[in-house]
Amino acid sequence: MNRFLNLLPQKAFAIAAATTLAFQAFSQMAILPQASPAASVTQTVGITEISVDYSRPSVNGRAIWGELVPYGLTNLGWTGEDQAAPWRAGANENTVVTFEHDAMVEGKAIPAGSYGLHLIIEKSGDVTAIFSKDYEAWGSYFYDPARDALRVNVKSQEREHLEQLTYSFSDVTKTGAVLSLDWEKKSIPIRIKVDTDAIVLASLKQQMRNAHGFRYQNIMDAANYLLANDLELELALEWSEIAISRPWVGRKLPETYELKAKILDKLGRTSEAAAVRAQISSL
Repeated sequence: MNRFLNLLPQKAFAIAAATTLAFQAFSQMAILPQASPAASVTQTVGITEISVDYSRPSVNGRAIWGELVPYGLTNLGWTGEDQAAPWRAGANENTVVTFEHDAMVEGKAIPAGSYGLHLIIEKSGDVTAIFSKDYEAWGSYFYDPARDALRVNVKSQEREHLEQLTYSFSDVTKTGAVLSLDWEKKSIPIRIKVDTDAIVLASLKQQMRNAHGFRYQNIMDAANYLLANDLELELALEWSEIAISRPWVGRKLPETYELKAKILDKLGRTSEAAAVRAQISSL
C-alpha cells in the first residue's frame, strides 16, 4: 500500500489529504451549538400521542412578520427556478408533526404519521397550515405542493412578546387539543381532534386477544370503559361474563357480577340484572 502511495503524484496526494481533512472538519461541525436549538413537545390526547419536533429561532431585535418571515409565498432562490415556497414554521430542518393515530386537523382528516409543517402567513392574519408528506427535508427549500397531505386555513392572533419561537398544546380534552405556534407578538392556533372512543375500542379488542385478556381485572376495565361510554354494550356484556368465568380467580367475585348487572340495566334488561344481583348474596 505504501509503495502505491509513493507512486501517486505529490500534488494528487496533497489534494486527497486536504479533502479528507476537510471532510473530517465538516463532520465535526455538527456538534457545535445551534443558533436555533432543537426542541420538542409532546401531548397525549385520549391515548393518542401528538408530538412536534422543531428548532427555536429567537427574535434578536429583528422584524419578523413580513420581513424575516415574508408574507405569502416567496422564491427561496435555491432550485434555480421560480419556486413559490411557504415558511418552514421554525428553523433548520422541517418542523415535524407526528400523529400516533388518525386525526382531524381543523375538521379535515389526516392519517397517522409524520408530516413537515409549513405555513403561509398573510398580512391580514390569515394563515394556511400545510402538512407535507416530505418531513425529512431541510426547511422549505425543496417544498413540493404535490406532496401536500393536508392544507387548512386558520387565523393568527396577537399576543405579548415572546422572544423564542415556541410550540405548545392547550385546551386538552379526551378528544382534542389546540397546537399553537407562538413567536414575537403572534400566535397561530391549530385545532386537532381524535376519535378517542373508536381508537380505544379498536385497542381494547386487540388487547383482549393477547396476554392482557387473560387477567379478569383487564377484562373488567375494558367492559367498564364500554359501559361508561355507551359503546358496544353487547360486547361489554360478553366481556363481563368472561370475567366471571375465569377459573383461576379461585373464588367468585361480587364486582364481576355487579358489572354484568350494570350492563344489563343499561341494555334495558332489568329483570336479568336483578337475577344476577341475587346471585351475589350466595357467593
